[in-house]
Amino acid sequence: MVKTDELVILFGLINQRGKLADNVIAKIDGIDNEIIALLLVGKNNKQISTKIKIPLSTVQRRVRKLIADELITFNSQINFERFGFKVGMLHIYLLDGDFVKISEKLKDLEGITSVEIHIGNSDLIAHVVYKHSMDLLELIGKVKSFEKIEKIVWSERIYRIQSDNAPILPDPRR
Repeated sequence: MVKTDELVILFGLINQRGKLADNVIAKIDGIDNEIIALLLVGKNNKQISTKIKIPLSTVQRRVRKLIADELITFNSQINFERFGFKVGMLHIYLLDGDFVKISEKLKDLEGITSVEIHIGNSDLIAHVVYKHSMDLLELIGKVKSFEKIEKIVWSERIYRIQSDNAPILPDPRR
């Protein structure tokens, strides 16, 4: 379970003094919090309307406002498995901290859909899509040829289960 303080930081709502930013308080309320939480777990506007018992038009209007205020964004994703592709990740360990330069090179390789820079175990995580194991093997070979790559570990997604639990969002009045 994510704690409220962690979500405040996650959403970037903290000002430099560690308080919830005043301009954000003015933009969201408890209903917006509920809508955001339900959107995060994949609910659509009609499901949100039913769940929190407010008119669909109200949910639609509030979602449009949250988008206009740049408090939420939406990204469409292709269900690659339905097209016969496999989906996985390359966990890439670097010899030094040239994260951005290597990430920029990785993102241009065929089969890589996105690259994330991480703190923790691996330095970079490249999300990959491939049709056959040989495609993955060729991609790994290309990545290994980059300078400053220490090690690559890969994993393949077998299936994904979406959670129905909405995270607890901060109360904007506190």
